[in-house]
Formats: sequence, structure tokens, C-alpha cells
Amino acid sequence: MRVRLDDLKDHIHAVRTFLDPPLGPDAQPLDIRAAVVDAVESRIAVLDVGRVVFPYNHIVVRLIAGPGRDNALLDIAFAELERKVRERLRERRCELPHSLRTTVSIEDEPPADWAPGQLFSVDCERADAQEPKGAPAWPLVTLDVLKGSAAQAAYAFQQPIILIGRAVEALDTNGRVRRNHVVFDDRNATVSRAHATLKYDAAHARYRLVDDRSTRGTNVVRGGATITVPRDARGVRIQSGDELHFGKAAVRVTID
Repeated sequence: MRVRLDDLKDHIHAVRTFLDPPLGPDAQPLDIRAAVVDAVESRIAVLDVGRVVFPYNHIVVRLIAGPGRDNALLDIAFAELERKVRERLRERRCELPHSLRTTVSIEDEPPADWAPGQLFSVDCERADAQEPKGAPAWPLVTLDVLKGSAAQAAYAFQQPIILIGRAVEALDTNGRVRRNHVVFDDRNATVSRAHATLKYDAAHARYRLVDDRSTRGTNVVRGGATITVPRDARGVRIQSGDELHFGKAAVRVTID
């Protein structure tokens, strides 16, 4: 007997609804975010055996603050929505669009056409507008903290320079103040205040890791091998999946 894909999806949705019932009015921001990610996942399309895609590049989310719910907590939870969506799509081995962005709005009252008790809506769009000429094409870089205590558990950037160090502000080797993007706290004594820099090499479309004359050194761990980053301007070419070690602290890098 041949099983249609739509029927299979309906069965999966029914099981999920049974195991994870709809959100109640007192749902917490992280629960709402998880439900939004589930809703985005449901838009994945199967093109062929072993090939799934997400055919949209703009996700529009509308939230209802609700009585007693702190908008600031919603803002914090949904600031990482795009990263969570990308993680879920990677787990499904889904092809991502060339560019993906999310728009989140928080409203005090639900629209008139919403169902009673509805807390959010998710709309997925395919925007055909092309990037402006000359716009930078830096890849998305995600850094997940593996060792050490940092201001965040994970960081995501789409920019040519990413500064890593201990404390938000530090002096570079020329005595100038720089603001670190990846910030380890003072419990990480082996991380120098101005420890390292991830720099985009546009000529080769690669990121390179440069040691900024740190005290305890910088290393790249790839496939079980350790590569010491020299203290020169050239640095070491970085690949997605590498572990970057700053003294005893470490992050894993993912490059889209």
C-alpha cells in the first residue's frame, strides 16, 4: 500500500499534538519560541528522496504579549529565533535559502481573525528582490561556547571582523580601545583581554583566525589534530566545524 506524503505529515502532526498539547495563556516565552520553530519546520518541502528544502527566505512572526507576560523576556527569547530556526533546519538536513531573515513583532491585542487563545502567527514568504549591487556577501558565522564562561552561550555574526577576548572593552597591541564581540568573563584567566580576531579574507572567501599576541595562545582543533595559530597577521584558515581554543576556553564555529 502506497502512503502519501501529506497523509504521513498529518499523522506526525497528530502525534505531536498528543505529546505536546497547544500552548495555554500562561505559556512562557521559551515555550512560545519552541512552538514557532515547530511551525517553521512544518513548512519544509520534500522535493525528492533524500532532498528537503525550505523554500522561503523571510519568516514573519507576530506575537501577543498577553496579560502578565513580560515583553522584555519575549524580546530576549526571540532575539535568537533565526539561529534556532537554522539549527532545526540543519537537524532535518534541509537545504537553506541563500539568504534567510526573520521579522518579529509583538502586539498588545490579537487581530480580529485570530482563533480564541491564539498566541502567535507564522507567515513564510519568498522575497524575490535581489541584493543591492556591491552589498557584502559575508557568510553567517555561529560560535557555540564549549568551554569557559561567556556573556552568551552562542553568538551569530555576519560581518568581516569578529573580536574575541576577556571583558567587553580591551586595549589592543597599539594601545587603542577595542570592543570585543565574543566576551569571556574574568573567570577565564587564560583568555587575554584582546585575545584573537576572526577576519574575512574576501580574496579567498574564507575566514581566518589571527592570534592577537595572547598570553596563553590560540589553537584550532580539526579532526582530532591541533593547529597552533601563529602570532602573525596571516593566521589560520577556518573551516565549519572547527573548534577554536583561546587558552582553556573554546568555541565551535559553524559557517553557512
